[in-house]
Amino acid sequence: MSKNKPFPQILARAILIKDLSTDTILYQKDISLPLPPASITKVMTALVASEYFKPNSPLTIKTSINIPGSNVGLKQGETLSFRSLLYGMLLPSGNDAAFAIAENYPGGAVGFVSAMNKKAAELNLQNTHFDNPAGFDNPNHYSSAKDLAKITQEALKSPQLARIFATKQTDIVSLDKKYEHRLYNLNKLLSQIPGVMGIKTGKTEAAKENLITLVERDGHKVLYVLLGSDDRFGETTLIIDWAYSNFEWTGT
Repeated sequence: MSKNKPFPQILARAILIKDLSTDTILYQKDISLPLPPASITKVMTALVASEYFKPNSPLTIKTSINIPGSNVGLKQGETLSFRSLLYGMLLPSGNDAAFAIAENYPGGAVGFVSAMNKKAAELNLQNTHFDNPAGFDNPNHYSSAKDLAKITQEALKSPQLARIFATKQTDIVSLDKKYEHRLYNLNKLLSQIPGVMGIKTGKTEAAKENLITLVERDGHKVLYVLLGSDDRFGETTLIIDWAYSNFEWTGT
């Protein structure tokens, strides 16, 4: 039930607030607009890769070192489990981990991106196309708030991915115990707002700041998608506060 409270002044390009318990959109702004997803791309990377690799599958780092942007610090020749690389990709948003996963997929990075676009078609995404597994800006790399919400909902069906999204920090170790990497989740809201279960950050020059956040309170889950913001954490905090002050849920 809505209390009809005014929506806060939010400058983000696109906003989607979705009640996952009832599959109802609570608020929307330009949710079909194609925009640069930045590192939110990695939710699709995780989804596609998880359908092929097993958690303990050994993946060797090939050429995915010295990748621009945020990285785990993987070493060429290092071998880790697929699960470890998922943590490396989803917590500190490691571009090296994203490309390492893609390079170990059949057909390499090219084959992996093809699989990402095939998955987008399977999910009936109308305004999405991928060019790379990490989220680098490219005219042929785009998605919408509506499509990214669909990808996220699909990814959350995996207990492993849901657990990783909600992890604040962890350590991963190469299979030969030679290398260890400490990982911290870039999503500040995990430590600041009750009920936040993580998901994914994203930030590039073209995209500005992006954030998808899952919040569960009293057994009720709400998904927040914010694209093209100048203050992803501040604006997401405002829309979370608005949703929980504006809506009342019963029977959940």
